[in-house]
Amino acid sequence: MNDINITAYGATDFVGRSSFLINDRDHKILLDCGLELVPKQKSRAPVGVHDVARELDSVLISHAHIDHSGYTPRLSKEGYKGNYYMTQPTKDIVYRLWLDHLKIEGRRHWSESDLDNVFHKIKTHDYNKKFKVADGITAEFINAGHILGAAQILLDWEGQLILYTGDINDRVTPMYDGYELPSEKVDVLITESTNGDRYVPERKKIDVGLRLLAKQITEKGNKMLLPSFAVGRSQEILITLALDNDLDNVPIYVDGMINTMNTITEHYLSDKWVSRGFLENLNDAGLNNPFEKQNIIPVKSISEKTHQARKYLAGSKEGSIIVTTSGMIEGGPIHTYLDLLGANENNVMGFSGYQVAGTTGRKIFDGATNVRLFEDYGKPRDIDLALKIMKFPYSGHSSVDGLKQIMIDSGAKNIFLVHGDKRNQKYIQEYVKDVAKPRLINENTPTRLIGV
Repeated sequence: MNDINITAYGATDFVGRSSFLINDRDHKILLDCGLELVPKQKSRAPVGVHDVARELDSVLISHAHIDHSGYTPRLSKEGYKGNYYMTQPTKDIVYRLWLDHLKIEGRRHWSESDLDNVFHKIKTHDYNKKFKVADGITAEFINAGHILGAAQILLDWEGQLILYTGDINDRVTPMYDGYELPSEKVDVLITESTNGDRYVPERKKIDVGLRLLAKQITEKGNKMLLPSFAVGRSQEILITLALDNDLDNVPIYVDGMINTMNTITEHYLSDKWVSRGFLENLNDAGLNNPFEKQNIIPVKSISEKTHQARKYLAGSKEGSIIVTTSGMIEGGPIHTYLDLLGANENNVMGFSGYQVAGTTGRKIFDGATNVRLFEDYGKPRDIDLALKIMKFPYSGHSSVDGLKQIMIDSGAKNIFLVHGDKRNQKYIQEYVKDVAKPRLINENTPTRLIGV
């Protein structure tokens, strides 16, 4: 058997531009092809992927998030002629995210025609169904418990099993019961390490705190702002709020791309894609989907002139919850809401996602009370914030104990850490030393996975 190697074009000891080449002498398979999103700067491409694009047998995408998928359309421009494999929900979501990225950055990395070339060559597969990606090599998508359609990728490379986790979550969330595992032990595990030094609380505890606070704030006629990621976290928050009968009379306004992602999510509410427990909770509440409740209101339904609708909400006397983009306060409707509502000390903004260093969200998270908004619109303005800041320790990534468990349960003798900073990875290596010896990978340096 030939040596099987991995080469990372990003996401080694940092998060961003996930892209990994698995190859032997005869075949080359690319797992993910993402961008690195850098606060206040242009996104960065995976370094080195251009050199192999023409030689690839197949490209497999674990999930839709831009750091895993955002550079994929460039592969067409670089000469790749093969298919792109992902789940059907990922295909639906990623198309919207790619269009949004074009709107934000223009044609820096790829154009509309590149996007179309790729989109028409996407082949979709359900979880737990094997499919051929090259001679002697099959792949299988396994539920990652991360966002809708997110998959771990299991490669059977001429009898050697390689599991790439992508982004996984071990916690029970509103829509999922955590990641699943292959039915058989694997030879190689390539796992994310985002929360390498972090214990993530059980989701139910955080949900209770969110709902109680929302009730307290709104019953006094005040506003609760929940800036959130359009894909994944927003749907989880809305589900949590929708299934609380104590909030039935509280208007929950939804702004930005979240509405589009809610519509996509509605199409996949079956036990093929979400947990049976979630579907039972919906049934018990008499709902076909969580977003149909009368108190969940798209802002655009108030007025097609969204700025006017936002001013109306900000000036109204009713207590309400506003779930809006962007999750790290780098742009989008949240800037308008902060401008209109941020000076009121009775209002609250709740962070529900990680805030990357250098983002506006991180500055506020760390205590800043004066921030610059509207930079994307060419008219930046500094505003003072008096509203209260609350922090909810949600995560879409596995807790450190979950990472240890997958190392044990997978049976892998060869384990590699990616998608996490160096400090986290060092902590994991120490944390799991009694059961495993995970290794790190250097960027653009081929590392042997298996070989005889």
